[in-house]
Amino acid sequence: MNPMDSPPSFVKPVPQHARVVIIGGGILGCSVAYHLGKLGWRDIVLLEQGQLTCGTTWHAAGLVGQLHGSHATTAFAKYTVELLNSIEAETGQNPGYRESGSISIATHPERLSELKRKADFASLFGIEAHYLTTEQIQQRWPLINPENVLGGILMPRDGSANPVDLTMALAKGARQNQVQIFEGVEAREVLMEGAEATGVVTDQGTILADYVVNCSGMWARPLGQKNGVGVPLHACEHYYLVTEAIDSLPHDLPVLRSYCDGTYFKEDAGKLLFGFAHHHAKPWAIHGIPEKFSFESLPFIEDDVMDMLEKAMNRVPILQEVGIRTFFNGPESYSYDGQFVLGPAPNLSNYFILAGLNSTGIQTGPGAGRALAEWLVNGHPTLDLSAMDPARCEEFQARDIYLRERCPETLVRTYAMHWPNYQRQTARNIRHSPFHFRLAEKGACFTETQGWERPGWYAPPGVTPEYDYSFARSNWFEFSLNEQRAARERVAIIDYSMLGKIMIEGSDAEAFLQRLCTNDMAISCNRVTYTLILNERGGIESDATVARYDTDRFMLMSSISRTRRDLGLLKRLIKPGENVRLRDDTASYGVLGIMGPQSRALLAAITDIDVSNEAFPFNYIKQCHIGHAKVTAQRLSYSGELGWEIFITPDFAPHVLDIILTAGEAFDAQLLGAEALNALRIEKGFRHWGHDMSYTEAPHQVGLDFVCKTKKTPAFIGLEAYLKRKSEANGPHICAIKLNDPTPLMHHNEPVLCDGQVVGYVTSAAFSAHFNCAVGLCLIDLPIDATAKAATIEKPYSVAIEGNPVSADVSLTPFYDAKNERMFS
Repeated sequence: MNPMDSPPSFVKPVPQHARVVIIGGGILGCSVAYHLGKLGWRDIVLLEQGQLTCGTTWHAAGLVGQLHGSHATTAFAKYTVELLNSIEAETGQNPGYRESGSISIATHPERLSELKRKADFASLFGIEAHYLTTEQIQQRWPLINPENVLGGILMPRDGSANPVDLTMALAKGARQNQVQIFEGVEAREVLMEGAEATGVVTDQGTILADYVVNCSGMWARPLGQKNGVGVPLHACEHYYLVTEAIDSLPHDLPVLRSYCDGTYFKEDAGKLLFGFAHHHAKPWAIHGIPEKFSFESLPFIEDDVMDMLEKAMNRVPILQEVGIRTFFNGPESYSYDGQFVLGPAPNLSNYFILAGLNSTGIQTGPGAGRALAEWLVNGHPTLDLSAMDPARCEEFQARDIYLRERCPETLVRTYAMHWPNYQRQTARNIRHSPFHFRLAEKGACFTETQGWERPGWYAPPGVTPEYDYSFARSNWFEFSLNEQRAARERVAIIDYSMLGKIMIEGSDAEAFLQRLCTNDMAISCNRVTYTLILNERGGIESDATVARYDTDRFMLMSSISRTRRDLGLLKRLIKPGENVRLRDDTASYGVLGIMGPQSRALLAAITDIDVSNEAFPFNYIKQCHIGHAKVTAQRLSYSGELGWEIFITPDFAPHVLDIILTAGEAFDAQLLGAEALNALRIEKGFRHWGHDMSYTEAPHQVGLDFVCKTKKTPAFIGLEAYLKRKSEANGPHICAIKLNDPTPLMHHNEPVLCDGQVVGYVTSAAFSAHFNCAVGLCLIDLPIDATAKAATIEKPYSVAIEGNPVSADVSLTPFYDAKNERMFS
């Protein structure tokens, strides 16, 4: 079928019921339909308001690159290549795939470091990647201007596909498995019964359904808004050009990505197609997508791309000599954080979303569609998709006013350097802790999470508190090391205010938490404990600290980025009739962490209570006064040092901070940022959900069996699955890792090698002031003779860093204070 033909005059009537209704006939909707059919589900309906591919799929550039920024997206892209090589034999429809390979080039040393680290990452998936010299690049891409090119990476199995042909192949495969596809049918609203999706209202009748999947691309956000579902994406203008035919153009040219220039090039039927990751991206349709927008392009405004066009013409000089056949500008959907939107709609059941693939729909859409189909069929995700969870964003981050500002930055970032610790520049200074302005005066350089401004590190007098990014030692490196030393040797103070604080109240609060939590929640009042929350498969849905303030009042504290997700999880697990009330109290308290061997002396100097180990043991809570403020102090530590967390109402918060800082001068106390805290928790072996574990890992894999109380009543959710997985003892397992060379830095995702073979990867990493080297946590397949009590594992381990193996020690116990003597003293 030619996608530019008029829609059929006759449209068959829509059914009254379907098992699944998929909204959207682009690459994503067709992939979900195809894979549901392949998995054996029937009674599947796909609705497209115009014709298949008519929204944004039809004008995609069709690049197919296997290597992406995360494990899940790379797995998606690798699967796409497999599908492209097999789907024609299955359906008879050629997807237009050409395995030309791709070359990514670097014109400055930091970009070359990034590319080499990407090639290291590729080895985790068995994806072929090779380093090329400038001369080798020129041999394979003779049209390139090699000026300033330092080298690059060749991916032999990358290439390009025809977006329409691939989508039609998926649609044909879906029809072969009895999926009904309806073109020319508009889905006007998802039908809801309470918080449950029950069908779709169309312009040709209502279809009742067990599940609804919103795959409607740039329409996903306005469709979601009709039911209060926030889909955090926005359409942005995206340009590319196609030249006239070039007689001398080689037909075997690899796709060329010149990240430093922000450009890409591919051979396209004897012509060159080249496009840009713009420096000045613009949101599109801020007042709504025009009705019946179909197979349409946007006005081409030369001034929007002139700077990028000049870079392209410099990198490929033949562009200065040939005419341009097509000047194209089309809308593409970008998410607010560069992550996909894949999973269930927050606080609703039977409503799923797949959207916001950030111009990688052709590369990753088939794999993403398969992942969502598997989720529906199995009732749970089959790989870690937590970073794509629609509930990861706060409600304000899914509103138009925020997305219009933030999403264009995602487009700009597409080909920009993917720096460690990079901080977005748009939509900043939205949420402040009550200590914010005091800490800004002290030189805080702020990072942003969930809209919260949080000190990342502190600049000394005379130094501008701004990030200067690098894969090596950046401008804040030594400042952060000094903060680490203060925590390990003296005392350090950190702003914890933005950590999630969910109140759980009611006469059934204890029983509710006993059922949810792996640890024993029948603790006495004014106690606090660490716990996991598992799913029915024995995987870790969350980890949290729970404080008990009264017989019917608890507070669950979770990480900044997980507060909304944890609140939704708790809501879903309340049984009918249970007297349990939930409330997000995150903004109701400012929280200061005080840590280090002198923290007790500092606290004793400013409070009216006994803070000795006997009077105030670890995991206890006490009320006290600091200055004129009544505060709650709980003895906890995420640094591995003696420490407390002080909860203060916002009105008294600056007053309390001033008292602590003044008293701290006698101890040479120092303010601590998130960068230093991350290093402290890693060298102590403390896990972070979303980095070192997620809902795919079981407690035995990450060394957290000690918080799983298997004999308590009632039994916690997932107990049987946990015990089964523990008895099977399957990996991978979390270990501590430490480089033996003080020079290289680890960030995350570096391959871990044993006897030269990839056995796992680094999940979290930082540079340790205490050990004077990079330290990390890693998920690896352990040797058969390893035991839970083993210390350093006597094997020749190394970490691949920019193509070089660096010798490393691996341990099942933390390298720092494995016996917890400092924290419990």
